[in-house]
Amino acid sequence: MPTDSAKGPKKEATSEEKTAPSEEKTKPSDEKTTASEDSGVQHELFAAIKRSQEAALKVVSSWSESVQKIAPSLPDMPKLPLVDSLPKPEEISDQFFAFAKKMMDTQQEFVKRLIDVLPGHEKPKS
Repeated sequence: MPTDSAKGPKKEATSEEKTAPSEEKTKPSDEKTTASEDSGVQHELFAAIKRSQEAALKVVSSWSESVQKIAPSLPDMPKLPLVDSLPKPEEISDQFFAFAKKMMDTQQEFVKRLIDVLPGHEKPKS
């Protein structure tokens, strides 16, 4: 057992004391604070994402401008068969995000239904 020479044996914290949640976090009055903190964290996260997206757009734009300056001096690329029949990047992007939105909507509906069947959950009145 660790000792403090001036005060005698030092008591170690029990595992319950080490892992016990702070009382402040469990008070009902803190639920609003937690929700607003979550909102603040989400806002900061989205702001960081937007900053990184802007930085990526700036880099790609700069690279694209550089390529366009040297492109006229490059030889023409051969035409590949069926390239014109492939979907355009915008079409692929639109299809991907439409699918992702449908997937998220399906998952959200599933979670709502799952919550409804949990014990102790009051079902919404129809």
